[in-house]
Amino acid sequence: MELRTFVKKALLDIIGAVKDVQAETEAGTVVPGGVNKNYESVKHGVSEIQAVDFEVSVTAEESKGSEGKLGVISSVVGAGVAGKSSNDTSQSSKLKFRIPLQLPTSGQLRG
Repeated sequence: MELRTFVKKALLDIIGAVKDVQAETEAGTVVPGGVNKNYESVKHGVSEIQAVDFEVSVTAEESKGSEGKLGVISSVVGAGVAGKSSNDTSQSSKLKFRIPLQLPTSGQLRG
């Protein structure tokens, strides 16, 4: 899977999951509105603005006659690995990055 597709799907899944839980719970229970957006609240994770941390292993593959692509390496414990022989060149690296995300709010903060 390309890195771009992986990140996009992960962020959409997080937002979608929050909306799903909000639809099944009382308003204001999950990511309630009215929480401070000041620096201290955001820093401590008490806000609808959250940082999503990614740490992924990626491969940069380049094939003859095609442009290079960055793909996410998925690994499953205990799975076999099959190799292939070709004229492709690849390099594996780890990437760490953070993306801020504003989650949808659900009702007002309950007191």
